[in-house]
Amino acid sequence: MSGSVYSASLSAALNDYWQALERRWTRDAGQTLRGGTTQIDGAPEPARWQVPVEARGHLTTCPVVAWAVNDSTPANRPSAPCDGWSVQDARYVECRAADVFSQVGDWAWAKREQLAAALPDLAGGPELSSLEDARESLLDADKTLRPEGSVDAYALPGVVEKLSVRDDSNNNRAWLAGWTGLAANSLKGGFLSTVGPTLKNQSVLVRWLANCYSLRATTIHATRNNTLQLLARATSELFEAAAPSSDTPKEKVAVNAASQAWGIVTTVTTALGEEAPGSIGTALSLIDFALNLREGKPNEELKFPQLSAFFTHLDAAVRALHEELTAAETDYQRAITAIDHRIAGVDRTMLELYDFTKSSPDGDDSDPSASGRFAVDVVVVMEIAQHCVDAASHYSELLRKVATASYSDGQLAGRGVVPTAGDTALIALRTEVESFFQKTTARYLQAADRIKKAAEKYAASDAEQKARLQAAIADWHKAGEDDKRTEVDLDPRKEGVQQ
Repeated sequence: MSGSVYSASLSAALNDYWQALERRWTRDAGQTLRGGTTQIDGAPEPARWQVPVEARGHLTTCPVVAWAVNDSTPANRPSAPCDGWSVQDARYVECRAADVFSQVGDWAWAKREQLAAALPDLAGGPELSSLEDARESLLDADKTLRPEGSVDAYALPGVVEKLSVRDDSNNNRAWLAGWTGLAANSLKGGFLSTVGPTLKNQSVLVRWLANCYSLRATTIHATRNNTLQLLARATSELFEAAAPSSDTPKEKVAVNAASQAWGIVTTVTTALGEEAPGSIGTALSLIDFALNLREGKPNEELKFPQLSAFFTHLDAAVRALHEELTAAETDYQRAITAIDHRIAGVDRTMLELYDFTKSSPDGDDSDPSASGRFAVDVVVVMEIAQHCVDAASHYSELLRKVATASYSDGQLAGRGVVPTAGDTALIALRTEVESFFQKTTARYLQAADRIKKAAEKYAASDAEQKARLQAAIADWHKAGEDDKRTEVDLDPRKEGVQQ
């Protein structure tokens, strides 16, 4: 639901309330005048005309008062002013009933404006479609990280599977026998041991992040729905008859954002790497607030016979609406805080890959002669480097998708289009997750360069290996791996990158 659609719906609902209130208040004022007094219930100020004693008889038959009591619709208001003829006294008296009803109309409009100012100010934004776009972009990234069904060998999970080293039978893969020794062990025990956990944890992170955007959109959407429902309900209650004492009050139907069991709040307490929460989504629709007002009988049969009691009831409902929104926004912030705490408790190498700068500059490039035993097939080594380039290419696209969510930063806001603490925290969280993908992309490229350099060093001391390396490099060029590497971009916001 766009901000403009909600704004128009809100204005229409407020106008319905104002018009119904003016009719009800006019009718009540007519009944009061007919009783010979101007002490109108719920009035914010004294009536401009205090009924003199000699005019009380006239008001029992005054056509303007009769219109107010029996009709009260502006379209049928008597066009001619009352001449003050008193049937009972057979003489003319002062009659300013029309002036009183005009004042009542001003009161009704003032109440409309007062209510409009008291409601949660969500008409100017945010645009929920933008938040949903951010969510969809993140879920699209998750599909790349965690495709359903069989794993394509050329998709990112397939490429990572080729590289991943785990403490199970996976360690028996063919390439491990084609490159052994200290350099290979350093690579396996360092960088390649982190590619699988990083992929898995990043999948959980983008799903959590997507759910946060969905949670924010749902909170705003539900509150907008609740606001329209509150207005519709208040409008109908002005003429609603009191329920028979034998009837059980009907439960109020409402989309209460705060009372929902947001799965994300509890799910984030589990460790990274476990199953991510399902999407909350925003599958809510605007309520139909068109009303069929029916004429009320005497006030004592109405649900709210006194408008003063109705206004007290309405004020409480508006306060509850704010409390519900505040509670929902608190849950939203808690969800983000919980995610931050989980991230803080995870080794960074399991979120953004092994950091080569923390190891020896030559740790993965060569085998010290003291190792005594090592085996090298430079073709196998080059294949590993090629897989790293393939992974970097996939991650470059993922980085763009995660960064696309930043387009909705301006729509992360609450009342009065002012970002809440949760909104600010979500932007910081998305920025941090984006940095994980950026570092992962860069480290795959760094790994490819280091592994390729290692192959070149091995080939420099072995003529047969040199020939095999040259053939592998030729295949590399033929497959377009060099072009693929140059297409990897670490700056998703650079002009021309995001399309």
